[in-house]
Amino acid sequence: MTIKQLGVLNRYHVPGRAMTVDLVVNILLVLFISSNLAILYMSNIGYVLAHLLAVSGFLLLRKDRPNWPRPIKLGTVWVWIAGFMTVLVAFLLIVGAGAPHLNGYGTWGDFAIGVGVLVASVLLFIFRRVVQDHERVHFREEIPATPEEEAQLAMGTTPPAALPV
Repeated sequence: MTIKQLGVLNRYHVPGRAMTVDLVVNILLVLFISSNLAILYMSNIGYVLAHLLAVSGFLLLRKDRPNWPRPIKLGTVWVWIAGFMTVLVAFLLIVGAGAPHLNGYGTWGDFAIGVGVLVASVLLFIFRRVVQDHERVHFREEIPATPEEEAQLAMGTTPPAALPV
């Protein structure tokens, strides 16, 4: 999901370039962020953001792909619970990220550095899509209604539902 050069595996089958970039970013964070607790503060904000994206992703998949088989089937009550959790986690993220002075762990400068790292990763993703993969940037993939239709489209055959009657 980032530039192709970081996905190269070394002789030990490890993405050495990506790990080196990770090392350099972490060293720079230690040098330029005001305290080690501020680094933990920013990483926890990223952790909460990941949970927000996962729970809201559950809701979006239930809406976009209702007929797809799921390994774990949950009742409708869990959709409501996930909706509540999405709102709650979004609120906590806004309060926590929007006020670094409340918890005493960081400053607005630390917050700006953390957001800068996130923006850099999004820019690398866009670079990969546009320059390296020659695709346009899009936030939604076109998907069939069921996995069977996807498999038939991949094989080049027409799904039965699309045949004229």
